[in-house]
Amino acid sequence: MESFEDAIREFYDGEVGGEAIYSVLLEAAQTDDERFKFGTLLQLETETKAWLRAPMIARGLSIEERAAVREKDAAQVAPLKSLPWAQKMQAMSSFLAERIIPRYQSHLDAARKRGNADEVAICAHMVEHEEAQLEFSRRELAGASATASLAPVAKHLRYPLSR
Repeated sequence: MESFEDAIREFYDGEVGGEAIYSVLLEAAQTDDERFKFGTLLQLETETKAWLRAPMIARGLSIEERAAVREKDAAQVAPLKSLPWAQKMQAMSSFLAERIIPRYQSHLDAARKRGNADEVAICAHMVEHEEAQLEFSRRELAGASATASLAPVAKHLRYPLSR
């Protein structure tokens, strides 16, 4: 079983990488609507990364944003830039559902076994954070409006973007 410190570092690196991913996709956005959606997702990653800093520092962990994480994630998402919107959303949905959410859920399960309420709360928040992005992609694939698609994400934002 990995330690909570390993889990929170993974969460933080995930947010750093998520910023890189959404920045690459934002750069390739074709419409104002796409720019707004990727901008909102970028905002989610930024706010969550900032939120994670306090518990990391409390545990003596570095809040350094590793360039290698950004570079790796930006390079991995680069091939998606030229894909149609629906294919981007399908790739996002699959990645979150198959890789990220199960991984983060395993951290939550481990935190529950350890019985530390603070760890459980942080892990649960991170699972919800990823599930919000998954729900966004699913709503996009179903043809929902931007407001409806972004609703699961917006509820996690302290500083939501507006048009």
